[in-house]
Order: sequence, then structure tokens, then C-alpha cells
Amino acid sequence: MVPRKKPVLPPHLSHGISFPTPKAYGKMTIAHPGARAYMQHDTTTISDGPRFFVPSPHLCDAVNSRIVQSEIEGGVHLRDVLPGTVIEVRTQNRSYTIQYKGSGQALISGHPVFCPEPVLVSIHGSTWGGSMLKERYIGRGMCLEFGHPQYQPIVTSVIVEVREGRPKAA
Repeated sequence: MVPRKKPVLPPHLSHGISFPTPKAYGKMTIAHPGARAYMQHDTTTISDGPRFFVPSPHLCDAVNSRIVQSEIEGGVHLRDVLPGTVIEVRTQNRSYTIQYKGSGQALISGHPVFCPEPVLVSIHGSTWGGSMLKERYIGRGMCLEFGHPQYQPIVTSVIVEVREGRPKAA
């Protein structure tokens, strides 16, 4: 068997490129400079068992380590959540109630200014406070980011607890 070379992005192609990599590495999207970097995981599995992150050769060890740590600390992948599911999120400063609607949309409440009553938002994912976002994931030790209809994207304080409840009856 011939060893597979790691794909390398030439320096002159520093932005606007999206390229597939071998299935074991997922898909990496590179946006223009200064934009948020996104890591999309390949969700193809052979079995119905849990899906684990496979470190990407396109990310530095520190980033791969943080992604793996987020899997260890736990959280909720929205791809695995049924519409109607209630997710309780406690951050260092607030407690939020999220009723997932599907397709990344949710009703969220718990902040006295941004969402004192349930408001429909788009859940972007979780971040470590920088420009990298783990899409559609709500993870312990990370900050939740969501798009609000009246404000800039909102980033919470660090999440300390995530609890997934049963879907509410329609």
C-alpha cells in the first residue's frame, strides 16, 4: 500500500478555497482572511455507534486538541437532536433554555436583555472565544454563539453544563 500524502494548500491560495480531503479527515473550508474558520465533520459512518472526531492534518495540534477535548467534556451535536427537544444550558453568568426547532433554528430564553422571552434564533455553534467555530454544537468549556434577529451574533460566557431533555409534545 502506498502511503497517502497530506494535501497541502499552496501559499498563493490563502483564501476562498474549499477542498475535500480523504473521508477520514472530514472537510476543511478556508474562508477569506479575517473571516471565521469553520470545521465541518464528515458524518459518514459505518455503524450506528458514536461519531468521533478524527484529527485533521490541516489544523495545528492545539486546535485538534481543543476539538478532541470538547468531545471529552461533552455537549450536544444538533445533528443528533430531534425538533422539539429542550436543551438547558448553564453558563458562567446565565442559564438558558433552548427549544430546538430543527435546521439550526431554536427558541432561546434566559438573558435579561437579548432574550428575556423566547426568541427564534439561529444556533451557529460553540467557540473557544476566538475565530474558530464548532458548527451546530453546544459544548461544555466553550461559548455558545447564536444569531439574533435584532443584534449582532451573540456569544455567551463559558458553558459549564448542558442538559438535553425530551422533546415537547407538539
